Amino acid sequence: MQELPVCVICRSVLANPDAGIIILGKAICADCEQKIISLTGNEPDYAVYISGLRKIWCGREA
Repeated sequence: MQELPVCVICRSVLANPDAGIIILGKAICADCEQKIISLTGNEPDYAVYISGLRKIWCGREA
């Protein structure tokens, strides 16, 4: 049985892998994807989402 992907930002399991995106083998859930799209630089969660994206681009484990 294949292991379900886990979002690198919120750590939720993607029960439906089509409900998010996979970048370089790392998953982002649909909720985090929508938050990233609407995020501005002055929001308190900005650093959290940037950190999650860095985990993808830098190849670090989430």
